[in-house]
Amino acid sequence: MSSCTKKRAAAALAMVLAVFFLAACSAETTPATAVPEPTAEPTAAPTPTPAPTAIPYEDFADAVVPPADPERLAELTKLLSLVPESFSSVVYLDLEFLRSNESLGAIINPDVLGMDVALPSIATGLVSALAVAADFQTRNLVTPFQSDFAIGDMLRLASGFGLQLGGGGPTPYEGHDVWEINVLGTVLAMATADATTGVAASGQGLIPTEARALTEASLDAFDGRAASLLDAPGLTGLLEDVPSGFAAGALSQCETLPLFNGVRGLPGCAGVVVTADILPGDLVVFHSLIGFTGQSQATSAMEQAIEALEIEKRSQEFEDLGVRQEGTNVRVRVIVDISKFAEVFRLFSPGG
Repeated sequence: MSSCTKKRAAAALAMVLAVFFLAACSAETTPATAVPEPTAEPTAAPTPTPAPTAIPYEDFADAVVPPADPERLAELTKLLSLVPESFSSVVYLDLEFLRSNESLGAIINPDVLGMDVALPSIATGLVSALAVAADFQTRNLVTPFQSDFAIGDMLRLASGFGLQLGGGGPTPYEGHDVWEINVLGTVLAMATADATTGVAASGQGLIPTEARALTEASLDAFDGRAASLLDAPGLTGLLEDVPSGFAAGALSQCETLPLFNGVRGLPGCAGVVVTADILPGDLVVFHSLIGFTGQSQATSAMEQAIEALEIEKRSQEFEDLGVRQEGTNVRVRVIVDISKFAEVFRLFSPGG
């Protein structure tokens, strides 16, 4: 876990996006002459020039913020349902999306974000999405993941590159397979939630039985035998009400939110979600929704959020900043240069 902390503190990101435009064909003109011209050959209509995606700089007080994409939300919540209730925060990364752009994937990946300790590198290269939940007191990690490979096939492939599987193969737990794994002396356990969804567990000083117990707790949450992080009051509703992105974070305990580090508690805070997505012009947009149990608590928190973000706006040079209250929720939208991704994502992400 100490390696994860060092890398997370050093994360700095940059990426390049380009929008290409098709040239419009100029219209032909007819010469002013009485001599009849030959009938023109039919020509193809000019290809329309695509318009770039608009950057939402409109007044945030009245801006329409779309909800999460249903399909992407289902994929995200499926992974997060593997996080036991005892873990109060989780960070998500869509690796398939990042790999679809070679330059983007080179600068935003688990290594850069300090998430590489969650899974062995050979296994990380075989997954399409990753969520990391950390217990900052026990230094334990639970890592749900999605793969295009069956989990058993993925592990057999990884074992051919040095991943050591303990015992004589997987052992059953409530209809799931569980493996013991050793990576250069680091003990992990990995289990199947379904054919292409799995969970890994590791931690500082864990013995095999303890790692296995963590994966079993994740499977209990996934199957509904125990509570998961998503059972925190209001957290699922917050996830549904922010746009989907290539990165996300969810917290059920607001006191871990770095944005409010200088505040002694947030009375009535029920949960926080944040998502990040790309915009044209080397920009990234962050959407965060902070839920409270009452409107008065939300009003107080909004004032604190505006003060904290105005300070960050000057130091981070935000391209755009919007904060507003929606009943018992506080909504924040920040647009920054992509090079500021790590610093801004940190404001709304788990801290410890």
